[in-house]
Amino acid sequence: MNVPSVPAVKSRLFLCSLCAAIAFLAFATILAPTFSPAAPQASTIVTLARIREAWVQDLRTKQLEPILKFYAPDAVFLQPTGERITGSAALRTLFQTIMATFNSDLALHSQNLETSGDLAYDSGDFQETLTTVATGAKISAKGSYIIIFRRQPNGSWQIVQHVWTGTPPSGT
Repeated sequence: MNVPSVPAVKSRLFLCSLCAAIAFLAFATILAPTFSPAAPQASTIVTLARIREAWVQDLRTKQLEPILKFYAPDAVFLQPTGERITGSAALRTLFQTIMATFNSDLALHSQNLETSGDLAYDSGDFQETLTTVATGAKISAKGSYIIIFRRQPNGSWQIVQHVWTGTPPSGT
């Protein structure tokens, strides 16, 4: 059987092309982790989790000014009653009232914390025991929350929407 032979020049070009393709794939595989968006996203996830935990700690220790810094000036807080509280002044009044009226033992249990570009969200469940400052009466509450963050021009993250669901405890 006669098999036509491939000219030597075409054979060498094929081998060179194959070697170049293999070298490119190896190089791309080695450099892929360097350019992967996973590292910045993982860093952002850690930052947002720290913000969440600092927010809880500031609520527990009644740190008004630090807790307000987590919110964008036009942030919206949606309460379980459906009431929409918008903007820095309204948030200040809300947190002043909460901190003057109750001691909180809030625990957040994040279920999803994800980012996409300059937006991120943290969604989960909460349990809280509120102790009325005036009487010492304890009120238990539980439900779900979602916090939506937006990356600011300086690279920091602030809350732009904060939602609590569930049945509000009586007396709140």
